[in-house]
Amino acid sequence: MLSFLPSPLLLIINLTVVSINSIIVATPIMLLAIVRLLLPFSFVQKTVDFLNLYLFKLWVAVNAVLFPLTNKLKIDREGIEIDDIKGSCLIFSNHLSWADIIMICHIYRGKIPVTKFFLKQSLIFIPFIGLACLGLGMPFLRRYSKAELLKNPKLATKDIETTKKACRSLVHTRSTLVNFCEGTRYTKDKALKAKSRYKHLMPPKAASIAVALGEIGYDLDCVYNTTLYYPENEGHAFIDLLKGRLTRVYVHIEKLKVDETLVGDYINDKKFKFDFSNALKQIWQEKDDRLDDYLNRLKTHNK
Repeated sequence: MLSFLPSPLLLIINLTVVSINSIIVATPIMLLAIVRLLLPFSFVQKTVDFLNLYLFKLWVAVNAVLFPLTNKLKIDREGIEIDDIKGSCLIFSNHLSWADIIMICHIYRGKIPVTKFFLKQSLIFIPFIGLACLGLGMPFLRRYSKAELLKNPKLATKDIETTKKACRSLVHTRSTLVNFCEGTRYTKDKALKAKSRYKHLMPPKAASIAVALGEIGYDLDCVYNTTLYYPENEGHAFIDLLKGRLTRVYVHIEKLKVDETLVGDYINDKKFKFDFSNALKQIWQEKDDRLDDYLNRLKTHNK
């Protein structure tokens, strides 16, 4: 364990290893993306997907060794055991920090196929990582302002089409789609501004997850509802992870039944849209209650 080292030194170590790891993995992924464009043949596409899978596994494996080595980390895991998934699956989660991506990859490592995250459009400009994520086929979504939508109503369907395209790729290529339903990281200020009715969460946005399930719900092996929390590193989990000061992660995993409650036409069926939105709000309320219960238990234990 290297967690005894000073934070500035651990920050340098983690940043250096993560940067080198990302460059080593991202460079061939970007080159393979060019090959995919130039040679749009089935055999080439499958070979590129196969190579990308192992490159991504390498990135996850290095992180899985690095961060437990530099952080004195305890994971409080609750819920079900994760199955070994042979086909494709979908994971949705609350969103607190950039550390969420690393934690989800770490928690599900070896159990699920390569993970593809719904990402903000702005993240495509992160050197190496942005283009590598694009090469891996991760969907980039952009949130439009009301003014932009009024000026150009067609923009409202752009993210929906991006979501559908990402979903169709899951049917043909074994992978895992990860959706942070809140659309933004939780902060107390954001929650107050959004008038969130939850203590620890932002309100969920139903559209992308509903469209994804409507498109390929019955083709998935499973849907996992994941709850994350950093009780001792609230608001700065990612930087604490890099500084070797991430101490505790709470994770709860629930497997959802894929049925008509989750699968339907969210865009054109008003009743399904209403029912799905309410079902998602209920799931989020259960997440919030679960976090409340965990924090109360933690507080009692620490007395």
